[in-house]
Amino acid sequence: MICRAIVIDDEAWIREGLAEHLDWQQLGIELCGAFGDGSQALAYVLQTEVHLILSDIRMPNMTGLELIATLREHAAQKPELNRIKVVFLSGYGEFSYAQEALRYGAVDYLLKPAETEEIERALFRAKALWLKDSAKPKPARKHDGETEVEPVSYIIKKALNIINRRYMEELQLAQVAEEVFVTPNYLSRLFKQKTGQSFSEYISNLRLEKSKELLITTSMKVYQIGETVCYPNPRYFNEWFQKSTGYTPSEYRNHYTE
Repeated sequence: MICRAIVIDDEAWIREGLAEHLDWQQLGIELCGAFGDGSQALAYVLQTEVHLILSDIRMPNMTGLELIATLREHAAQKPELNRIKVVFLSGYGEFSYAQEALRYGAVDYLLKPAETEEIERALFRAKALWLKDSAKPKPARKHDGETEVEPVSYIIKKALNIINRRYMEELQLAQVAEEVFVTPNYLSRLFKQKTGQSFSEYISNLRLEKSKELLITTSMKVYQIGETVCYPNPRYFNEWFQKSTGYTPSEYRNHYTE
């Protein structure tokens, strides 16, 4: 059984080095492609049988972690994608990167510059795991209503936790995307798909509900509530609140605390 692999790195000299200096033949692995970012690799993997991926983690257009999550999404219709084994080769040594990679299902996380032998050992382990999985019955296709693919639900859960804990800050989509290791475009699409709201709509609605709660349950001044939900300008807070509810903050408080 031929094991087919691809390499992904946004630096051409690294891609070429991995292609030329790793002993793919000795490993019993066919290198069938090298790509500059995750989006190019994704298009290829969805059309061509691939079993192993050796990838950088931080790349333009689509990160390595985002690639795994996207493949797991597509596995709902193409279950064999769940068998792909991933080894990350990254210049980021922070523990959080390795932790996230392994949580997403990576076989290994290696730091650049890694020794050739170290990379080959990781690929050998990945191949062994792929062979073991290939000997099992074909994975069943998930049906609607079943548990979500883990990396995708994990990304959304983590993003929501960040927003719910820090809605009182100036929180931007790009900042949250950075903290969950995906690109802003991917998080924006996933957020809308899973919550039915855009990122900005969700955080605005959350701040509105917190404002209502504070108006009814506390004696805080209106301007203090505005500051608490990241609207430090009292005039802008009043206009935003009235546009959203039909009441000024003071009218809302009087109406619902009578």
